[in-house]
Amino acid sequence: MHLIFIDECGYRPDWAAEDAIQEQPVYVVSAVVVPSESAAQLYEAIRDDVAQLKLPETDVRDLGRGQEIRANAVDRGDGFWGRNPELRDSVRRIYLDHQDATYFVVCIDKARHLDKYPFPQDPAYLGLQFLLERIQGFLNETQQLGFVLIDANKRLEQEVRERSYRLLREGSWGIAMSKFYGIPYEWHLEMSNILEIHFGDSKYSLGLQIADFVARHAYSWWKSGKKHDCPGWSYILPRLWKYPDYHGWGYKEFP
Repeated sequence: MHLIFIDECGYRPDWAAEDAIQEQPVYVVSAVVVPSESAAQLYEAIRDDVAQLKLPETDVRDLGRGQEIRANAVDRGDGFWGRNPELRDSVRRIYLDHQDATYFVVCIDKARHLDKYPFPQDPAYLGLQFLLERIQGFLNETQQLGFVLIDANKRLEQEVRERSYRLLREGSWGIAMSKFYGIPYEWHLEMSNILEIHFGDSKYSLGLQIADFVARHAYSWWKSGKKHDCPGWSYILPRLWKYPDYHGWGYKEFP
């Protein structure tokens, strides 16, 4: 059994507006997959490592139990983090560098998406579909079942609930071009290895906090022009499914 934690970065309801695209040009959704038998050890390792940093106003026993370290504050260097770059780097490592975890990242270029399609889907819904398709592929290949927990975004939750449950019931489908025959064909993917999908608050889940760090730092990496030395990316990259051949598997960029 695998536990799968999902979070996103770069959402705006008015995503197609010119100023929205300029401000947030990419939508990122990430997943962190952890074997269920490794979760407790992973959580305790995070709490123990954070305890060594002696961060102010942080009770490590409460991390994932009502308290969280927010990835966007660490990534931007807000306040305390801007004044303490070494602690900032240490927290990135603690939350992102996990050998037992597998990462998935989907990036949707909003401007290209809007330009390419006459009736483009909201990137938030399309990104979730792409992500769940890859998670199903991973679970099928590893012959495992998965329990999914998504960080609840109040602006998205109801629609995301309906769409994710529809994917569980009906699967995903589309039309692709056969490389062998050179003709289009319709494909269908059942989400048979995903047991359930639920929604939660990252304050009460260390797994969701890790997914928050992955999504936020992948977002900044993309905005940086995909610089390999972008902080945090060096921890994410080798954890992507099928690394080093991760394109289309652990990582998808669309369109």
